[in-house]
Amino acid sequence: MMKEKVFSIFLLFALLVKGQNTKNDTVLAQKEEENSGVFLNATSDSKPREISLGLPTNSSNAVQIFEDGMPVSYYLYQMYPYKSWHGGQSAERTGIMVPMNAAMRYGEINYYVDSYNRTGSDTFRGALGYTLNQYGQHKIDVNVSGPISHGWKYSLSTYLNLDKGSNHLTVNSLMDRHQFYKGVLSKELNDGRGEISLVYQYVNYVNIKESYGPFIFVGDGSVRKFEDFDLGRDNYYPSDRTYTYMDFMTGEIKTRDYVDGNRDESHHVTLNYNYNLDGGKFLEVHSRLKTGTSKRSSMNMAGMEDVDSSRGYSYANGTVFSGKLQRRNLMHFDAFDTTWMNTVLLKGRHSSHEWQVGTDYWLNHGGTITSTAISSHEVKVDPQRLYFNKESFYNFNTGGEYYDGYEHRLAVFARDKWEVSSRLSVEGFLRLEFLDIHGDAANNIGGDETNTRYSGFNLKKGKITQFEKNYWNGAVGLGTTYQMGKGLNLLAEGIMTRIHNNLFNYGGYAYPSDDPSDTKLLRAGFSFQNKWLNVVSQVVYITQSNKNSRAVFQHSLEKVVGEFPVGYIESVSLPVVYGISSLGWTTDAMVYPFKEFSLNLAFTVRNPMYKDFNFNPTFSDGITQYYDFSGRNVTNLHKIELTVNPSYTIGLWRFWLAARYISKQYINKTNSLYFKGRIETFGGIDYKMNKRVKLNLNVVNILNQKGASGVISSADLVEDASGYKNYLMAGTFIRPFTVEMGVSANF
Repeated sequence: MMKEKVFSIFLLFALLVKGQNTKNDTVLAQKEEENSGVFLNATSDSKPREISLGLPTNSSNAVQIFEDGMPVSYYLYQMYPYKSWHGGQSAERTGIMVPMNAAMRYGEINYYVDSYNRTGSDTFRGALGYTLNQYGQHKIDVNVSGPISHGWKYSLSTYLNLDKGSNHLTVNSLMDRHQFYKGVLSKELNDGRGEISLVYQYVNYVNIKESYGPFIFVGDGSVRKFEDFDLGRDNYYPSDRTYTYMDFMTGEIKTRDYVDGNRDESHHVTLNYNYNLDGGKFLEVHSRLKTGTSKRSSMNMAGMEDVDSSRGYSYANGTVFSGKLQRRNLMHFDAFDTTWMNTVLLKGRHSSHEWQVGTDYWLNHGGTITSTAISSHEVKVDPQRLYFNKESFYNFNTGGEYYDGYEHRLAVFARDKWEVSSRLSVEGFLRLEFLDIHGDAANNIGGDETNTRYSGFNLKKGKITQFEKNYWNGAVGLGTTYQMGKGLNLLAEGIMTRIHNNLFNYGGYAYPSDDPSDTKLLRAGFSFQNKWLNVVSQVVYITQSNKNSRAVFQHSLEKVVGEFPVGYIESVSLPVVYGISSLGWTTDAMVYPFKEFSLNLAFTVRNPMYKDFNFNPTFSDGITQYYDFSGRNVTNLHKIELTVNPSYTIGLWRFWLAARYISKQYINKTNSLYFKGRIETFGGIDYKMNKRVKLNLNVVNILNQKGASGVISSADLVEDASGYKNYLMAGTFIRPFTVEMGVSANF
């Protein structure tokens, strides 16, 4: 009863909130811009969209996020940063960290979210937010801040996301439940010359990643509905509340609740010190202790096939099954992470130079026990679980992972922007980083095959190994701007980074290579700006070597292996190392034809290709297959992207649209199969009732496209696509047509 009362109080405030920021959508050359539209994500409501430079990043489709001068997470595994961060009302400001600054601050080339916490206010301030949609999602975002006494201030925030999802799951009533609580205590120093603040945050986040469904791949890049299954609206996972796995450490068969098996919980405490020194210098000191656990149970697609009654599949009551069967690959992650990060920055200006120097000292203790299994179910709406030889989950730990280790990172970095003349400016940076890494894993070392994964593998049958490495990582960049004439500038930039292994690379059975992964970015072009136009156009080349990743391959057994008959489709997760390169051209323009109207246009064309991608995996039946994908286009990465984002304000009303065209994406690594391009559409209306209250109505996927995507692992080596016409497969979808209503208020 108490919970209902508390929730009712929040709903009372609901008439005072806004669900999302809708500032103009643009990423322009060398600036960090406060911006939200560029991160609109058609795939997920719970995390920002990743801005792609033309290559898949090391982030597994997650976006790195900085908060108060440091990364939210030490790195992306296992505590994904979007699961322990929310901007919204708790943020003083949120913008974009461009590749030059990201490389200097983190050692990798990408666009990052860059945010800063609200630390308090001189007078009482409140901000309340509430958003809901037609599928039953409720988002509540609240912040209050104010003075205490003698320069002390406070800021208190909470964010709650209760999301059923559009494809209402039977396994749980909520697909996403984000509970976020933050408190900030700050003190103004020396009449406003500085500030010290202490931030505490607690997050409890349940995220059931289930956005799959079956459809017919026609063969020409298009898809059509399978029977009566409505992709994006119908549930495609059995209603079982539990799943079974073999503990990778002990070999014990365990059962876990599906909700608890998809829960992240974290605490962090951050100390920030900012002070304006004499001589125009500014000092920042940041220190954060973060600890948490991450439990994830990914149920990824692992192939679909027709089976007859002789194959050993049945329902829970023992009735023999024959028909279309969906196989899934369970990866149960039981991970932990503890980090202590410290960063010191000194900034200043001297003559024609704007400079900064800094140092990072970061410590991390992290690990995971990852158990894997296979399960199956019917191919239909609200499917029933299928049992193989009377087991609901089977083929345990063929892709199991384990590591428990430490990383110590000490880095120094410096940047200088030199105004050489009224026309010419040069900017450069250097980052040098020493990485010490050591811990326990379950690798094969020196030809020993003890830890090679197979069905039923666990560390009582294998053995724990140790690793200890020291590496030098680094990054360097140089950029220049030359003013050709009024508003016209020539731009050029080059960045190179070098990184080595981190803890995640030791999780599989293969001992990772010590070879560094080098990434190089070169881009050059021009910018032009006047009263009604701001445009940047550049040619971009980026390449990356020795990229470490995981790949899932399917293989039809050619002989009986244990309980698995000839013809059984085996799915195996294998570590792979390869290179990628991309040459492209990107243009981004903001147009202001008259005061009330703005238009953002962005166009990108590129050609991402695999390099040095060949290897010889051996499957459990002893068959070795040769793969060579060099020179092929990277799968699931489009070549062309076009964004159109108009905004019109009249009186108290604002109308905006955002349309993003994404060209075809290849399904298999031989590029014989592909999905046609799609259009992602957003729009909204804002109404400012008064100086404190604003109403908004937003629409996601206005055209209600399905946005089907996925891979056909069995077709990775297929050159002739004729066998895949009218092919039944399962994949992911973008968010269906969604109407969000919200209100926001400041007081």
